[in-house]
Amino acid sequence: MALKRPHPMLLLVLVLLAGWLARLGQGASYPQFVRQHVDYPKTRARNDRSYCNLMMQRRGMARPCKHTNTFVHAPASQLRDICGRAGRPAGRNLRNSNNRYRITICRLASGSTRPPCNYRGGSSTRRIRVACVRGLPVHYDRNL
Repeated sequence: MALKRPHPMLLLVLVLLAGWLARLGQGASYPQFVRQHVDYPKTRARNDRSYCNLMMQRRGMARPCKHTNTFVHAPASQLRDICGRAGRPAGRNLRNSNNRYRITICRLASGSTRPPCNYRGGSSTRRIRVACVRGLPVHYDRNL
């Protein structure tokens, strides 16, 4: 019995499905990265705790309570450059920044698991690692 060739419509569906799954696997997008991680110039607040409570609420990450988030206090253009000349490869689509950036790390306070969320914060200057897709940062991986 001779094998039949695959139907062209089936091939098209499989190609579209593979593309959709690949895009889904990438997770975040550049606009989402900016919303979640870029705050330049830094929003004024009394202290890091007030800053984190304000920013996590304002940026939509306090419903449900996100456990940890880092805000980078640099222009988005500088962070985009990490995906190019201002960064170096760190495996797969990850890039380490060449420069240090002012950051604020917001962590959910113990005992605060449901809204209203209560955060504690800490500021420092660190190199950072981001994941890049098509030359744009789409995921904040960690501090270095």
